[in-house]
This record gives sequence, C-alpha cells and structure tokens, in this order.
Amino acid sequence: MEGTAELTGTDSLPPDDPRQVLGNRRMTFPQYRVIAICVLVNMIDGYDILAISLAGASLKADWGLSDAALGTLLAMHLVGMAAGALAVSPVADQWGRRPAVLACLLLMSVGMAFAALSGDYWQMMAARLVTGLGIGGMTSTVGMLALEYANYRHREFTASVVASAYPVGTIIGAFVAASALQGLDWRAIFWVGAALSAGLFPLAFIYMAESLDFLLNRQPKNALRASNRVLGRMNIPQIEHLPPRPEGVQDAVLREIRQPMHVKELLKLFLAHALNMFGWYFIIQWAPPLIAETSGDPVLGADYSQYFSYGGIIGGMTAGYLCGLFGTRQIMWFTMLSMGALIALFGQYVESAGVLLLIAPFMGAALFGSATANWLTIAFAFPPQLRATGLGFATTAGRIGAVGGPWVGGRLLDSRASGEVDFGLFSFEASMTIAAVCAVIAVSAVLSAITFSRARLWQVKS
Repeated sequence: MEGTAELTGTDSLPPDDPRQVLGNRRMTFPQYRVIAICVLVNMIDGYDILAISLAGASLKADWGLSDAALGTLLAMHLVGMAAGALAVSPVADQWGRRPAVLACLLLMSVGMAFAALSGDYWQMMAARLVTGLGIGGMTSTVGMLALEYANYRHREFTASVVASAYPVGTIIGAFVAASALQGLDWRAIFWVGAALSAGLFPLAFIYMAESLDFLLNRQPKNALRASNRVLGRMNIPQIEHLPPRPEGVQDAVLREIRQPMHVKELLKLFLAHALNMFGWYFIIQWAPPLIAETSGDPVLGADYSQYFSYGGIIGGMTAGYLCGLFGTRQIMWFTMLSMGALIALFGQYVESAGVLLLIAPFMGAALFGSATANWLTIAFAFPPQLRATGLGFATTAGRIGAVGGPWVGGRLLDSRASGEVDFGLFSFEASMTIAAVCAVIAVSAVLSAITFSRARLWQVKS
C-alpha cells in the first residue's frame, strides 16, 4: 500500500518552516559536517562488525573451536545488535538522536577493548554482546540523522553515502587484520576498533547537532530553545514559537507506534528485514573463514574482504543515487535478486581463489546496494517522529535473521564432518556441501524482496 501526501508529508509544511528551509536550500557546511560525522560513525560500525570474522580463523585455531561454536560466536554480537536496536531506537525518538549516538559510541569502545582482553570463548562472547548493543543502536539512528540533515534533493544519496562508510570500515579492518595475522596477533584487530570508537566520541560530542525533525515533530521539553540553538548553527532564521505538532503525535513513542496502521507495517517489515539479514550476515560472516579454510591461507580471506568492500562502497552509493532517480522499490528488486544469485555463485566457486576475488566486488555491491534500498524503504514507511523506532524495531527483527544466518549456516556446514544437521531441538542425517548450503541461504533474498515490495511510502518529498 502506498502512502499519500496527506499523511504527514513534507508538502503539508509552510514554506518558512525550518524543515522546509533546510530541505529546499543548497547544502551548507554545517549540514555537511553533521553528515560527515555520521559517515565516520558508520565506518567504525563496519570495522567493529567484521572484526570477529577477520579474527575467526585464528580464534578457531587458538581455542580449538568447532564450526558450530564459531558460528555461535559470529552470531553473538548480532544478538547484542538486536537488543541495542530495540532499546535505543525509542530513546532516539523520545529524547533525541544525539544522546543515543553518543551512548552507542561508548558501548562500542568498551566492547572492543573487552574483546581485545578476552582470554577464552565465553569472555569473547560477552565482549561481542556489548559491542553489538552499541552497533545495533547506532544502526537505527546515525543514518537517519544524516538523512534528516540532507536537503530533499540529496536525501537518498546521503543515506547511501552513510551506508557505504560501512565497507570503508571493513577495508580498514582487512588491512589491520592482514598486519595483525602476519606480524602481531588477533587482539590488535580489536584494540584498533576500540581506539577508533573512543577517538570519535569527542568529535561527535562537540559537532553533532540534534535533528530538527525530532525537535519540531516530537517537541520535547525546552524544544524551542534547543531548536533555535540548532537553527543558529545551521544559519537558518530562529523561530518565536514551535509549529503545531503533526496530527497523531503522542507524548509517548511506544504508545504512538502501537497504533494499528503502524503495527501492520511493522509486522510486514519485520519479516522482510529478517529474511534479508539472514542471507546478508551469513555471507559476510562466513565468507572469510570459509575462504581461509578451503585455501589454507587466512590472509586470502582478508583479501576477499578488501575487494568485497571496494564493491560495497561503489554499490551502496550508486544504489542511493539510483533510488533518487528511479525509485527505491525498483532498485530494491535488482539488488536483492543479485545478492541471492551471488551467494549461490560463491558456494559453487569457494575453492577457486581467482573466481572468488572476481566475485567479491560484485557481492559487496549487491549487499550494500540492497542495504541502502531496504533502509530507505523502512525509513520512508514512517513519519519523522517515529523513524528511529520504526527502523529500530524492524532492525531488531532483522537481527533475528542476522543471528539465524550465521548460526544456521554453522549447523549446516558442520554436517560436512558429522554427517548430521543438528539444530538442538531436532536433527537429521545429511552431509551438505558448501555449495548446497549457499544455495539454501540464497532463497531468503528472494523472499525478502517479495515482502519488501509491499511496504508503504509515508513520506512524500517536496
């Protein structure tokens, strides 16, 4: 179902409303500065998420982990991400985007430092859980803040630039991992991540401004004073009184999001994003250790990640630009179907280093292009005062899929040695090849695209 302009669209705002002024004018330095900080934050997200995959082969050897145990460890920070998205997103809509981002940066710093100090499997599990809490909250907040500071013409592309910062972080991770695995050890990967998060905190504290969409739609305590402070920083004329709140806005975020029209959309997006993340995180978490295993060279997995990330940068930004030209839904279909096909292709050629390095940039482009299109689909399904909560709740469902992808993949891959697929509550005899496992996982991308195609469009741009 498509939304219309009468549903809290930007067309309903008067021309002198600060949100219209910000959205219709040319981009200015203060806007670019906020967006640049968001890009840096998401870059560190990319580094932190991939860190455990890059260290996975070394951890498996050092601690004698099975494929199933490694799969659980790869999935643990995704459990934290689900909890972080669920807990932090209402905070961003109730009390502001800025405090949510700062709190998440602290959690990421602590979690990565704890991972570097881990002495066994269970300590690493706890460290990845804490890191995931910060990353999960950040995922549903930082891209939205950048989108809300971009003008209307560049909103889709801005979201894609922030999303594309993630593979930049994975490139940094690949370089660090290559150095650490050759001359140091896996702990250096996590120490660098902790330093990056901690170093960005003061920059974000000083220069990251609160969202005008949040302040003028939600209108928390002292909203007029806070809005005028932001307007001064953005070189926009200050206002004497707050505009009327949009129809349907309630004081409590969780009460507002429970309205039937929002609940119906949330359930639809829960399923779509869970299916997407199931395949997305299987391939991003399992590809490096599988390549290291089949080639006997842990550095080859890091090389694959570099090429994957280069493609991700180009694919993510290109998808955002094309969403602005042709529509989000069309680009979503193309990137999701490409993602499914490439996951299946990876399984067929996992033992061919040359083919894998050729596939890697296309895989990155498909995954991050789909991430951009799907993120925009979710963001535009909700009004501004519920964007963080809608994104966070949908992301939480996505994390269920994100946890399930590596975990289910680990159980299926473990059948190569055991001859049995064991899911705990039930098991059956089977011995699946890597190609067969990848083909099964690829189906989730097609199912996700079908479900995402039915999402509504709430926000109509001027």
